[in-house]
Amino acid sequence: MAEKKRFSLWLQKKNRPAGKSSEPSDAGEGGGEQVGSPMAGKLIDIEAVADPVFAQKILGDGVAILPTGGEVYSPVDGTVETLLESHHAVCLRSSNGAELLIHVGRDTVSLNGRYFTAHVTQGERVKRGQLLLSFDRKAMLAQRFDLTSPVVLTNGDQFILTKADGGAVRPGDPILSLVPRA
Repeated sequence: MAEKKRFSLWLQKKNRPAGKSSEPSDAGEGGGEQVGSPMAGKLIDIEAVADPVFAQKILGDGVAILPTGGEVYSPVDGTVETLLESHHAVCLRSSNGAELLIHVGRDTVSLNGRYFTAHVTQGERVKRGQLLLSFDRKAMLAQRFDLTSPVVLTNGDQFILTKADGGAVRPGDPILSLVPRA
């Protein structure tokens, strides 16, 4: 229950204005930001996710990845805003103010951290490509968990979002392009 409350508080904070930062960014063309894939796997449309909270874009728009490995890497330079106690999800704020939720699998919160290891702490500054989480993919699949992992921009009202085409991705491959709204 405490974890749901922490996540809710993070979502409430997402409406605060994005702050300017002097740290380096993952700048794309036209002053935008490129969000890299946080894991290896197959990139799919967010609407194909079985969980209606993500498929209906209730938390925001984005993409999802069917992971082929068990590591989650930072897709941007930024800060770990929220690291859930179960380590199944992490919320990042990029240098450019984009708020990203990476959620490993469906209903994996029920594992209460089993099979997950955090390699970062809440409040920690991270670099693109830095290991955030690891998980035992084989053990979770053996227990029939759906490991489809959404990557969601939760403050999409502040950015124009462009998604990469589906297909195989490696950690760091561009999956989203974000341009701040004027």
